[in-house]
Amino acid sequence: MNIILDIGKRKLEGLEINIKRNLTTNLYQYLEDELTTIYDDALGYVIDQTEGKLDNLPQSCTYTLEQLLDINYLPENL
Repeated sequence: MNIILDIGKRKLEGLEINIKRNLTTNLYQYLEDELTTIYDDALGYVIDQTEGKLDNLPQSCTYTLEQLLDINYLPENL
């Protein structure tokens, strides 16, 4: 399972770099407006894929879009 998370993390880092480089004002605003929906969809996907084994995930996104797009951002509680 750790290998899957590592691969996913690397893909997300690459995606973050690409999004940040190509981010337009309209896209940024769209992502900001849709962050709750995007998180809800992602949470549902993770729960489905792990067959509910990850039951301690936050029910709402605890990060801002700016934090999510900042490749150098690390939460203090890690």
